[in-house]
Amino acid sequence: MSRTTDLAICFADICDSTALFEEHGDDTARDIVGAVLDLISDVIREYNGTVVKTIGDEVMGTFPELIAATSAVTQFPEAVKRDEKLATLGIEIRVGMCYGSVVQEEDGDVYGDAVNTASRLVDWAKAEQVVTTAATLDPLPDFFESRTRNLGPTTLRGKEEPVEIIELLGEQSGSNLTVVEGDGPEPTPEETRRILSLHYDDEETIVEEGPLMIGRGTKSDLQVSDSRVSRMHAVVRRQRDAFVLTDSSTNGTYVQIGEEEVMFLHREQLRLHGSGHLSLGRHIEADDARLLRFECRTRT
Repeated sequence: MSRTTDLAICFADICDSTALFEEHGDDTARDIVGAVLDLISDVIREYNGTVVKTIGDEVMGTFPELIAATSAVTQFPEAVKRDEKLATLGIEIRVGMCYGSVVQEEDGDVYGDAVNTASRLVDWAKAEQVVTTAATLDPLPDFFESRTRNLGPTTLRGKEEPVEIIELLGEQSGSNLTVVEGDGPEPTPEETRRILSLHYDDEETIVEEGPLMIGRGTKSDLQVSDSRVSRMHAVVRRQRDAFVLTDSSTNGTYVQIGEEEVMFLHREQLRLHGSGHLSLGRHIEADDARLLRFECRTRT
């Protein structure tokens, strides 16, 4: 008999496992993949989770408690790094997690929207990223926010509506990240008067707080029609005393601040300052680039 219940669902995937088989041969590569999946499975069980199944280079797990699941999935990459042999091989994984109502069969297998979302998230994640949705984290205590990074809304395969994606940070990754939210000095009166001006197609868009969604989709606040622009490509929002650009696209965003070198963002964040240009999905110097000019200035 099947039953309906609330569970946290996670998928962990080994990045570029095909290269392992090409470099080490089938037998050795299979042993490496097995060792990685065993490590992750051990962490799942350690946090009172259940290993549902392994599929090729991927493991699927469930957790009855969301807090335990959130703590466990951030440990997956660290568990692999702590293994000397796997660390030497440069093994990287990516993880997707979602919490919600699912149908659970007697054998432990689960079905439902939360399962599909977790599967889409692991496909979307980059190497060493652990991602979930904002809705998944809503019930958690506020202190979890200090170990997260908002990657903005994006449209996942098979989903009609954009999903706000959150990256879960392990202890080590958090120490190397520029945090753009959280505790800090209160913005000065001058900083609170700052706005971000975006110019595109002879029109100006002003951002005071945000979020301002930029993309090809009709629901974008600033629509850029180009085949290389995602429907929900990037988001600009004020975070305390700065305006932050978050890329959530397939093809990335090119940014040039002043006369500095062009930077490439792909599912990453960047503080905008001064003035410069953005190009969605194409290099700024490309002939067919659709440039957006930005300027951070004080509101008059």
